[in-house]
Amino acid sequence: ANKTELFGDDSALQGLLIPQEPLDDVPSSKLGKVSLVGSGPGDPQLLTVAAYRMISSADLVICDRLVSKDIRNLVTGELKIAKKYPGCADYAQMEIYRWIAQGLREGKDIVRLKIGDPFIFGRGAEEVLEIQRLTRDRVTPRVVPGVSSVFSAPLLGGAALTHRGIANNVILGTGFGKNKSKPAIVPYQEQTTAVFLMAIGRIQGLCTSLMEAGYPELTPLVVIEKASCADQRVLVADLLTAPELVAKYDIKPPSTIVVGEAGRVLFPPEKFDQGLVPLERLPIDTNTLFYEEEPVEI
Repeated sequence: ANKTELFGDDSALQGLLIPQEPLDDVPSSKLGKVSLVGSGPGDPQLLTVAAYRMISSADLVICDRLVSKDIRNLVTGELKIAKKYPGCADYAQMEIYRWIAQGLREGKDIVRLKIGDPFIFGRGAEEVLEIQRLTRDRVTPRVVPGVSSVFSAPLLGGAALTHRGIANNVILGTGFGKNKSKPAIVPYQEQTTAVFLMAIGRIQGLCTSLMEAGYPELTPLVVIEKASCADQRVLVADLLTAPELVAKYDIKPPSTIVVGEAGRVLFPPEKFDQGLVPLERLPIDTNTLFYEEEPVEI
């Protein structure tokens, strides 16, 4: 994405990176409130009751770009969508802080809506620290857990994370560290499943790093794209074939990557070729989630 088109010229970009001054001129009684809310994997039916109520009643909702349209449609107040496109994350994060500061100054009820769960690769704790800094600890953010795609996406895609005799451990990783760094890979361990979030854009490097860390090249890999949404897709591959298949089928974020033998338990090679798995052939039934009507109000 073009940063200047999203945020303005070079001067505006540099200004955006300057931290906001604390809101010392606003009396504590006039400050707004902030809630960090997890939106789950995408289907509104997987929102918690608390999340649904807060999203639909907030004065201002600041949401991640990848929060599903169905959930964004529940917003009745002002909606701002973070511009976290590739190469723009730092600018977008500082813009989020500006929006939060302005909302607090105006006494608004703010929901910071995050895909999945706020504290799993969601900068949740970073945003709590920034709110503390802006208000000098006069505002304590509320936090509402979300159904994390770490567990929900594999389940909805039919990829088991644990299975007796095959996988007794689960480890979690991401494709991008701070300042676009490449996170370290935990060395291969038998009977372990690895789950990666925000890594589909680095699938080639991820697979290479996994093999360098001792993973056999034929280790099964399952990708669940847009878990729980009507356009969910599931891709079955291994470490050697995954990069080519991801490119072939144009798999995009948000996607969850499951690496390990347990993920393929319900996709035996004699029944499933590598590639996309048609929705109707999934080994589990998710029809109750892929709704066609408006979600029931709580």
